[in-house]
Amino acid sequence: MAAAPRQRRTSSATDAPTLRPFQQEDVAFIKAHDYRVLVANAPGTGKSPTALGCINGDRAKLTPTLIVCPASVVTNWCREARKWVPGAVIHAIADMATPMPKRKVDVFVTSWSLLPMRYLEILALKPQFIVADECHLAKNADALRTQALSIIAKRAPHMILLSGTPLVNRPAELETIKGLFGQEDEVPMIRRHLEDVLPEIPPKMRSVLPVQLRPKDEADYRKAEKDFADWLEMELQRRMSQGEALAAAERALAAEALVKTGYLRRLLGLAKVPAAVDWISRAVRVGEPVVVFCEHQEVVARLRTLLTKQRIRHVTIDGGTGRKQRQLAIDTFQAGLVPVFIGTKAAKEGITLTRGRNLLFIERYFTSADEEQAEDRIRRFGQKYPTTIWFLHAEETLDTRLSEIIETKRKLVDETIGSADIEESEEAAVLELISAWHENAAKPHQPTAQATDLGLGKPLPPLPSPNECYRLLFRPPRWTKAAAKAWSAMHGFRPTEIHAVDAGIQVGVLPLDRFVPGKFHRVAISADIVATLGVRRPVAGAKKAPTRPKARSTRSSGAPSQRTGRR
Repeated sequence: MAAAPRQRRTSSATDAPTLRPFQQEDVAFIKAHDYRVLVANAPGTGKSPTALGCINGDRAKLTPTLIVCPASVVTNWCREARKWVPGAVIHAIADMATPMPKRKVDVFVTSWSLLPMRYLEILALKPQFIVADECHLAKNADALRTQALSIIAKRAPHMILLSGTPLVNRPAELETIKGLFGQEDEVPMIRRHLEDVLPEIPPKMRSVLPVQLRPKDEADYRKAEKDFADWLEMELQRRMSQGEALAAAERALAAEALVKTGYLRRLLGLAKVPAAVDWISRAVRVGEPVVVFCEHQEVVARLRTLLTKQRIRHVTIDGGTGRKQRQLAIDTFQAGLVPVFIGTKAAKEGITLTRGRNLLFIERYFTSADEEQAEDRIRRFGQKYPTTIWFLHAEETLDTRLSEIIETKRKLVDETIGSADIEESEEAAVLELISAWHENAAKPHQPTAQATDLGLGKPLPPLPSPNECYRLLFRPPRWTKAAAKAWSAMHGFRPTEIHAVDAGIQVGVLPLDRFVPGKFHRVAISADIVATLGVRRPVAGAKKAPTRPKARSTRSSGAPSQRTGRR
């Protein structure tokens, strides 16, 4: 039987949620400028509802609307559009196989990566309004996505560009973005900080976690670092001996240095993974969900492997994660069903992870803007708690040099926000890195803090399997029924009952009749969480695995005693 055709909803514009006062002001400003505005509000200020509020308030003029956004947030934009533009027909152009609709559609959503390949089909839909999310992705005039957007923008009478990243790179890049409007006059711009529009937002703090690398990892890194330093010195001397100025020689080596420092960063990231797993293990055992950011796939893979050994549930978004899987990962973490979210740069834009109030960087990014975009995944509308950004930092390594560059640039950005005279890019960071390396090669760095013991000792025992758990006990004073239930859900334990006992909060996981009588022992998960584990009864009708003959032993054949103490 054929599926019934999808009916157009008849909800009215008044069914939409109410925008905040400052968002209403922004919508009025955008409308007053004929819906041709650059909205550079900081991450977390609710730019999406503002853009969708424009559509909802002036549908006849602004539909059909084209929304262009990073692939990681296509699903979320569709979801938000249904919420803020009630009754609208939404269509996601998710991949090359997605057909263009034959019926009337109000809002199309597609990704920057698909835009160059499908822009002719989109042109045929005659969009009246363009919403370009994370518009800094169109800062390069030679990029195909920039050219495709420019062609569509020439035929669409209205467009707003959204970006939470400070537009402080090269002036030419900002001019490229403004040039998308195709007008000579200065483009109207809105710029709001999170603290300006949400003064009650809890504060954000950055904290460094100094770590000591394991001997083998440190030896591998030190060799690679020496090879880089030798190459840099040799190439600079060779070029300068041929008459090149030092600055010119450094610029000439920047592209190759970017690749070589990328290798150093990857080695360093891999070396810090054991410390990261140690820190994550301690956090989630006391009930803290955490967000973790890396950059290299090898670092992500090693992190996932070690977390799996610890039986720590986690979700991941990287460059290869599909659209549906991205949204599922976000929703799973936000719902409190897993304690750890792992992201690469593919997850630093446009998503909300306010379930976590602690975010850990295993690897430093090259620019403060990239780091702050990632940081603001946890500090945005909906966050009720102070947030802490943690940086794993190995002293006297590339970490030290990068952190000095990034923190210096961060101060400049904070002081000159909205200007276009600060160059902040990976290439610029590498140039500064080359210069600093050359100038300070003979100056030993003085460590600023004592390294922690994270990752140096034996890892914590893995969390017990939910299939072996009879019950959990959460000891006072910090644990409540709600907190115990949330912790259990995050780690895959499905409570069958929760009640207070003299010793604390007791959570039943599996019925008693699932276990062999008397075959129980207790395991301390943390200082105030104890699990009672048992031996499962064999399933009726299950085939028994073949057993090998037991080796003869000189030990007594007496039955072992049951373990009942904490481990």
